[in-house]
Amino acid sequence: MEERNMPRADLITSIGLIAFGIIVLVLSIQMPRFEEQGVNRFSVPGIVPGFLGAIVAFLGIVLFIRSIIRKGYNLGLDGAAVGKFFKAEITKRFAVTILVSVAYGWGLIGRINYEVATAIYIFAFIVIFDVKWRQGIKTQWKKILVAFIIALLVGGIVGTTFRRLFLVNLPGPDLF
Repeated sequence: MEERNMPRADLITSIGLIAFGIIVLVLSIQMPRFEEQGVNRFSVPGIVPGFLGAIVAFLGIVLFIRSIIRKGYNLGLDGAAVGKFFKAEITKRFAVTILVSVAYGWGLIGRINYEVATAIYIFAFIVIFDVKWRQGIKTQWKKILVAFIIALLVGGIVGTTFRRLFLVNLPGPDLF
């Protein structure tokens, strides 16, 4: 991205960060506090996400002010600019990333084993963004095999680490 476009990008990013931080803060406040069990108020589950959400929102506000000072509010949007944005390769890649991530979060997590869901997600991500389909599958089979191996290893290691080492109850049935 060109330096002259950074204040505009900062303005848009800051709005997203502020919204995200506020959403995290509100959701963390709504988390159960376990007051009826006599839990210390500084050890409730929502305290860390709440602080992090507040920090993200605050830093988003700082970025917003900085972008306004640098005249980031002059977006210069017109039909051609919007069309160019939606046709850009980076926009398409971002949309695919969001789609695959939502499919993972809403479609796989909790429905199947966490390790398997994570392996599918990683495999799909690598295949979508690393395999060059126009070159033909015969020249790309090694990349697909490596993606499969990486997905199995990472899915297994991450899931096992969280289940066995950190004792986190992950969604979905346990394989072992």
